[in-house]
Amino acid sequence: MTRTLTLVMMLLTLWSTAFCATVRQPVVAGQFYPADSAQLRQSIAEYLAKAGSPTIDGQLLAVIVPHAGYVYSAPVAAYAYKLLQNSGIDKVILCGPSHQVAYQGMALYGPGVSWKTPLGIVKCDDSLCNRLLAFDKRIMVSEQSQAREHSLEVQLPFLQSVLKDFRIVPVGMGTQNASDVELLARALESLKLDDHTIMIASSDWQHYRPAAQGYKMDSLGMACLMLLDGDRLQQYLDDGIVEMCGGGPAVAVLKAAIACGANKVKILKYGDSGDITGDKSSVVGYVAVAIYKSPSPSGKSSDKKMTETKAKESMAQSGYLSDSDKKKLLEIARQSIESFLKDGTVPAFDVPESLTKPGAAFVTLNEDNMLRGCIGYTVAVEPLYKTVSDCAVKAATSDPRFQPVTQSEVPRLKLEISVLTPLEKVSSLDAILVGRDGLMISLGSNRGLLLPQVATEYGWDRTQFLEQTCQKAGLPRDAYKDPNAVIYKFQALVFGE
Repeated sequence: MTRTLTLVMMLLTLWSTAFCATVRQPVVAGQFYPADSAQLRQSIAEYLAKAGSPTIDGQLLAVIVPHAGYVYSAPVAAYAYKLLQNSGIDKVILCGPSHQVAYQGMALYGPGVSWKTPLGIVKCDDSLCNRLLAFDKRIMVSEQSQAREHSLEVQLPFLQSVLKDFRIVPVGMGTQNASDVELLARALESLKLDDHTIMIASSDWQHYRPAAQGYKMDSLGMACLMLLDGDRLQQYLDDGIVEMCGGGPAVAVLKAAIACGANKVKILKYGDSGDITGDKSSVVGYVAVAIYKSPSPSGKSSDKKMTETKAKESMAQSGYLSDSDKKKLLEIARQSIESFLKDGTVPAFDVPESLTKPGAAFVTLNEDNMLRGCIGYTVAVEPLYKTVSDCAVKAATSDPRFQPVTQSEVPRLKLEISVLTPLEKVSSLDAILVGRDGLMISLGSNRGLLLPQVATEYGWDRTQFLEQTCQKAGLPRDAYKDPNAVIYKFQALVFGE
């Protein structure tokens, strides 16, 4: 009897030890978010309440959310999590980067693991974990990958606040090269997700740059998302044009969502750490993104294309520039770049009288269908041909978002010129027509401009266009409502090689 009792006690001890080993304890509670459960619940409830009622017109498949300390990033993340309330989601695939441990491929801390937070226990979905592990040997189990990592942990209290009876698949990504990103995308796609499953990519954006400069980088990444262009976003990340510490997981989740039918992306909220600290000289960017399947897809719809085409035709029919004028300006732009990169000079040009009149213009450079530079003048001071020549050289050499163009790249460049009409002060927002008008906003020392084709390409409505123009100026999204803000509109004749 004694021997039997001893054996039972030993087995119970072993079972208890094994069970405890499968509980992943919180490692950033009290640092990134409150360790006290009551305080944590209250703070999340307040963040969700302030997020209002964000909406999408379709089925949510994935979100991208930040993962910094709650005081900085939670006001943004809450916009995405608000969409999950009463959603019926019961399985969450969490994908995030590794900040603490270097490893190749993807690392799961599951199956058979429960994750603990001050709000309770969250279990892994063992079936989905095992299916990912079976997909490729580069997807492995690793306790060490999450031993000190915060990118997934900080999402759990939010999930516990908006969902009931859910399980997770915790995926960490080590190296974020294009090969591993593609692997994760295919692995997620292979799961054949049902309507009760959502993918979450955990990522902060640019780090420790002045807000105006940081937004320029972040806006390029957000544009890639809105265009559902994961390949372009991956290239921008590889080239350092866009910064996302969780860029790899974000691209993989985007691609997997598209494979599952996603046809629309909505930027729910953008912000940076300076919104909290008041210091805009060095900020980290945060974005909440919804990726979903809509019966009315985004992007270049026929109606928006028609509006843009009519705007261009209207300017062309006015006799603003002839076809030969446009051809000459494109030649001037290219020759200016080639000459300047060769010996630092710009040649003299023989031009018709129509191009000697003062003109405002932007020159945009694209390489392999990706933005490579864009600089312009909004006021007609120089002759139009001289404006185009100057802007072409500066787009190639002085756009702060990019490294200077090299001579070897020039043959691959595709040039686009936008010739602007004079700026017209907007007295009523109703006078702004998306697809026809570009916008410039000025408030204090801040000024930002977006060309007409930008709103059309990204599928923005008038309010979104105004908000994006404000952010381009380094201003809050709703700064256009400020009585001291001055808004201008203009049209552009756009043509390219």
